[in-house]
Amino acid sequence: MQEKIIEAALFISSKPLTIDELGNIAGIQSLGYVKEILEKLQKKYENSGIEIVSTEQGWTMQVRPEILPKVSHLTPHADLSEGCKRTLALIVYKEPVKQSEIIKIQGNKAYSYIKELKRRGFIRLEKEGHTKVIYLTKEFEKYFGEEKEKIKEKVRLMKEQEEKGEEVEVKEEKKKEIDYLRVDHELE
Repeated sequence: MQEKIIEAALFISSKPLTIDELGNIAGIQSLGYVKEILEKLQKKYENSGIEIVSTEQGWTMQVRPEILPKVSHLTPHADLSEGCKRTLALIVYKEPVKQSEIIKIQGNKAYSYIKELKRRGFIRLEKEGHTKVIYLTKEFEKYFGEEKEKIKEKVRLMKEQEEKGEEVEVKEEKKKEIDYLRVDHELE
């Protein structure tokens, strides 16, 4: 039963869970035993489209990176609010970008979006003078199933084509994947 609880927790959680958290959820005192269960679950999912991995933030269940691009269009990142998507689009377009610049464009509400993106591990902030500089992380790439440079290039290309009045040619499934990254002209 404890293995099933840990498996369900990993499946339902929107964020990675630490061994301590998983132990508390499953009612297991021994962290070594929790680790054994996690390793057993990793083997269970070895030949499937899902994997259980350990990250800096904790353990998570996720779609295998090699499969993610083929299925990511099925969930258009609905778990991110529109404000977070808009903020993330600006960060992608301008990275590295000062937090003060994002706030100037979006207003004070962007502080909460930045906080949420940081909590989810999509961005990291480095202090620079009176502001912070925002960078994208590997977790961002893992979530969207592509390297950030490829995503940035797609966004730049789409923006250039739109500015020139050219029709943007993108396959429908790819369009869904990058729609969240469109940067409206009025944001600049």
